[in-house]
Amino acid sequence: MTNSELIELLQKGDEQSFTKLFEVLYQPMVAYLLQYVNKVADAEDIAQNTFIKLWEKKDDLNLTVSLKSYLYSIAYNMFIDNYRKEKKTQTYLDSLKQEALQSIIEEPEENFQKKMRLIEQTVNNLPKRCRIIFNMHKKQGYSHKEIAKELNISTKTVESQISIALKRIREVFKDKSDLFLFVLFYAYKTSSQ
Repeated sequence: MTNSELIELLQKGDEQSFTKLFEVLYQPMVAYLLQYVNKVADAEDIAQNTFIKLWEKKDDLNLTVSLKSYLYSIAYNMFIDNYRKEKKTQTYLDSLKQEALQSIIEEPEENFQKKMRLIEQTVNNLPKRCRIIFNMHKKQGYSHKEIAKELNISTKTVESQISIALKRIREVFKDKSDLFLFVLFYAYKTSSQ
C-alpha cells in the first residue's frame, strides 16, 4: 500500500489501516524515542500519544513527506514539549528548595532542633511497617522497587505507606512551608549517623 493510499484510508476513518500502521510502527518508534528518554514507559507514552494525535488529525492530513516521517516528527516534537515542561517544573522545584533552605539557614537553632525532634517523634509513632518502609526510603535511600523486593510487597503498597508517613508529618507541621526540606534533612542527618 502506498503512502497516499494509506493517508486516504486514514482520512476515511479506516480503523484497520490505522491498526496496521500502529502495529508496524509502534515498536520502532518506541526504540527511536529511547535515544531521547531514559524510561521505556515514557517512550511508550509519547509513542501512544503520537498515534492518538495522528488519528485526531487524520481528516486534515496533507503530507509532502511519508506518513512514517510525519509520525516521527510528531513524536520528536512531543518529546521536546515534555522536556520543556519537565525543565520548567524542575526549575520551580529548585526554587522552592532554595527558599526552604534559606528559611532553615535563618531559623534559630533551637527552632530547628525542635522541628527535627518533632519529625523524628512522628516517624517513631508510625505503625511499624509504615515506619520501616519510610526509613528504608528516606534514611537508607532504597527505591520503591527495592523496598518492595526486600519486604516482598507490591510497589503500590510501598508508595501508599510512604504517602501515609508524609501525610502524618504534614499534619504535624500543618502550615509550615519548609516541611519538605526538614524531611530531607531528617533523612540526611539520620543516615549519616
